[in-house]
Amino acid sequence: MVPSRRRFLALIPAAVLIPACGFEPLLAEREGSPSIQAMLAAIQVNSIGDGRDRRLGQIMRNELIDRFSRGSGLQPPRFVLDVTLTRSFTPLIIETSNTVTRSNLVMTAAFTLRDLESGEALYQSTARSTGSHDVVVSEYSSQVARQDTARKAARDLANTITYLLSFHFDREYDAAGS
Repeated sequence: MVPSRRRFLALIPAAVLIPACGFEPLLAEREGSPSIQAMLAAIQVNSIGDGRDRRLGQIMRNELIDRFSRGSGLQPPRFVLDVTLTRSFTPLIIETSNTVTRSNLVMTAAFTLRDLESGEALYQSTARSTGSHDVVVSEYSSQVARQDTARKAARDLANTITYLLSFHFDREYDAAGS
C-alpha cells in the first residue's frame, strides 16, 4: 500500500468515533429550541460610539449585524445589545532621538445583552483587541495606518463579541435541560 493510503485508512476509525464523543457544532440546528444562529439574529444592535469613535462604532455595528444575521436573516428582535467602545494609542518603539516609530492600539468593547421586553441584563462582558502600526514621517501615512488598525480592531471585536454571545446562548440552552 502507498503511505498516503495507509494514513487515510488509519483515519477512518477516528472519523467514526468523532460523532460518539459528544461534539456538536455550536451553530447547528437544535431540536425543540431555536438555533444559536436564530438567537443571534434576534439581537437588535444599538448605535455604538460617539464623537471621534462614531465611525468605528458604525463599522463595528455593521459587522455585528452581518455576523448575527448570517444564514437566517434578521429575526424579530428579542434582545438588545449595548456596546461601549474605548481605545487608546501608546508608543511602542521609541528611537534614541525620542521619535516614535511604532504605536500600539488597544481597543476595548464593554457590552451588555438585555432582554428587549424586561430590559433585564442577561449577559455582560468585555472584549479587547490590540493592534499596532508604523509611525512614519508623513503624517498622512501615519493617520491612514492608524485608521486601518482601528478598523481591523473593530472587526476583531465584532468577531469576539459574536463568539462570546454564541457561547452564552449555548450555555443557556444546555442549562435549560437539553
